[in-house]
Amino acid sequence: MTADTAAHETFRNANAPLEDRVEDLLGRLTLAEKVALMAGSAAFTLHGVERLGVPQVRVTDGPTGVRSNEGEAATVFPVGVAIASTWNPELTREVAQAIGREALALDNRVVLAPTINIMRIPNWGRNFETYSEDPFLAGTLGTAYVRGLQDEGVGASLKHYAVNNQEFNRLTVSARVDERTLREIYLAAFEMVVKAANPWTVMASYNRINGTYATDNPYLLTEILKREWGYDGVVVSDWGAVHSTAPAANAGNDLEMPGPARWFGDKLLKAVEAGETPEHQIDAAARRMLRLILRTGVLDGRDPPKGELRTRRHRQIAARAAEEALVLLKNQGELLPFDPAKVSTVAVVGPNAAARRIQGGGSSQVRAGRQISILQAVQDLMAGQAEVVHADGGDNEPVPPAARPDMFSPDNARGQPGLTVDYFAERGFEGAPSKRQVERQIGKLVSMSAMGLTGSGVGALRWSGWFWPEKDGMHELSLRAPGHGRILLDGQVIVDPATPGAVDDWDVGGMRVERRTGRATLSAGRGYPISIEYVRPESLKGVTWEQVIVGVRQPRGSIAEAAEVAAGADAAIVVIGAASISEGEGYDRRDLELPGDQNALVEAVLAANPNTAIVFTGGSPYAFPWIDHVPAMLCAWLGGEEGPDAVARVLFGAAEPSGRLPVTFPRRIEDTPAWPYYPGGEEADYGEGLFVGYRHYDRAGEAPMFPFGFGLTYTRFRYADLKAPEQVRAGDPVTVTFTLKNEGQRPGKETAQLYVRPRGPAVERPVKELKGFAKVALAPGESRTVSLTLDARAFSYYDPARKAWIADKGAYDLLVGCSAADIELQATVRLE
Repeated sequence: MTADTAAHETFRNANAPLEDRVEDLLGRLTLAEKVALMAGSAAFTLHGVERLGVPQVRVTDGPTGVRSNEGEAATVFPVGVAIASTWNPELTREVAQAIGREALALDNRVVLAPTINIMRIPNWGRNFETYSEDPFLAGTLGTAYVRGLQDEGVGASLKHYAVNNQEFNRLTVSARVDERTLREIYLAAFEMVVKAANPWTVMASYNRINGTYATDNPYLLTEILKREWGYDGVVVSDWGAVHSTAPAANAGNDLEMPGPARWFGDKLLKAVEAGETPEHQIDAAARRMLRLILRTGVLDGRDPPKGELRTRRHRQIAARAAEEALVLLKNQGELLPFDPAKVSTVAVVGPNAAARRIQGGGSSQVRAGRQISILQAVQDLMAGQAEVVHADGGDNEPVPPAARPDMFSPDNARGQPGLTVDYFAERGFEGAPSKRQVERQIGKLVSMSAMGLTGSGVGALRWSGWFWPEKDGMHELSLRAPGHGRILLDGQVIVDPATPGAVDDWDVGGMRVERRTGRATLSAGRGYPISIEYVRPESLKGVTWEQVIVGVRQPRGSIAEAAEVAAGADAAIVVIGAASISEGEGYDRRDLELPGDQNALVEAVLAANPNTAIVFTGGSPYAFPWIDHVPAMLCAWLGGEEGPDAVARVLFGAAEPSGRLPVTFPRRIEDTPAWPYYPGGEEADYGEGLFVGYRHYDRAGEAPMFPFGFGLTYTRFRYADLKAPEQVRAGDPVTVTFTLKNEGQRPGKETAQLYVRPRGPAVERPVKELKGFAKVALAPGESRTVSLTLDARAFSYYDPARKAWIADKGAYDLLVGCSAADIELQATVRLE
């Protein structure tokens, strides 16, 4: 290419307007090249245009951090519901900026995040990954997250559009929802983020909406998203969510993933040639794809940004987010914080005390470079100040949990964690392996494209090395694999295809596969030679991935032992909650019960030591039948790699709790508004309509276990001096001011919430709805004036007949408080 040629190629000019570059490049493409852009080239790679030197773009999963396509470790940030518990858009943006820098460090230009679907049911498997039951909170934080990623030149992928609220039948279920509920509850957050932050991509969900797949849905993708909201980015399918060729392309699904194409590609080219898809539809999609490529900067000839990976700065951001996410649920008699000067012995008990509960399962799971337990965090914090004693008090794992890398080594010197993995191209172990390397992960998402292998890909895998038990006694080893699998330990077959197995409720990815479990009595500290073999079945030919999971259950203690340990301590901490597989993509929980005998454990420890604090680790609401007589409880969520340290700091007063619940905690699953309609079969009826979460409890006049927006602090705040106009013209902004004062002895952060309540509405409406909030940090004795402004949408409902948002004239109460159930101040404004 000559300099003169380059000068006339506007698309190569980084200083030219974006749309000029897009149109110039589009005009140079053949129809085949345009169609090629509309499908991935691999699992996480988008096509470029090789003829014109337009490079490919790599994408990666989120939103908890960067899920490296090569298995590299990245910073694990708090999960979505924990981020939402901060009620802090500025901090959310910082987290996303850090994730953007980590994506660049791993050469990825789009992160598949954030998830902003509404928490409709408390047992949804992906509640941990999303933000809230309230669209205003979800939209505000989603906007901050998208802005943070795109601040760093990394595209966001707003997901999952739309009405994706359960994992049961998630690939095919049709959400049956009326138009008003669709707009006010399930699309409102998407609309807010699209209009305020313009994410570079929006991901169409797996499910159907009122009978039509999201990827085939012109009403959602074209009429609402692109035309009504003015969206100029790419609509990408969730991975494997496309079910057609011409219907999906015509509906406005711009990009089929993963690659190579199944429904687009050559099939789409033929559909154009047959007149089933107009060429202008291809131009429109290609234009959006080119806009995405140019926005990422990959074409501009500059050195790619280096980014940052697992830096001190990112760890500090993760630590602040984990601290602000902690929700203090109870603190009778100011039991917390424990005073390090007054405790010489601390008991840390419970099945999640020594476990590493930092994130949920599924596509959002990040390979962690740092994982510690709450037990370890307390030990580190209290070193030299108090003795920390421990007992697990039993097991909460329904099946053997995924094997930890540090229990294995590739040789008997135990110089590094993990095992040696041999890859075989054929379905067997004859001959030399095509690839051999030491890997930390025990088990694998077997994906041909993600492994970077060519030809026939992988026919068989073998892990080999040494297993190092940590306790004496009976161990369970399990293998979940769709093909032929074996585990050999110390020369003995522990698991093979003849071993009895069962398909459980915690299978992954919608693929029902037996989990086979064997047992062996082992001694702690001794190394045992181990070999794990997996041969892909011929029946899965053409399947792009399958999951091989190796589990290890070690001997566990008893409730009596935990109670005895707690009785002899000055203070006790019981760490309970989700099992390692309780919450993840691909399945919902059956109920809200804590797995195992954790309720009995809590009761026993409370009886043994009244100075007991409960720490809950999980990603969604659970039932706590003992809640009324426990003195102190902290909701730790799944706080990322810095979460355990944050828990320890808050428990012992080195940090202040300031999180607020972004979701209502019911006492029973039967109390939740969607329960009469869940799960449905091929259709899921959203019969509760607008009354999701706190909207339901307001209307029913029922008190949940913990209300939306609730959270305690170690100090006291006073609300005063509410000011608002008495009358405004409909459509004009309404500014509300009030004063907050910290009247306690410790610094703290208060999240003041503003709800709008219509008086005598012309149509049925929720009693009140969140329309503003502010998180304010105050020193002891400090006061501050807080100002919140409401726009016309804050007073509006959607009228399907008029296809418009309507703010009726009349009186509206402005309610300011610290939760949906605790209103401190009230004023009334009249819209004229």
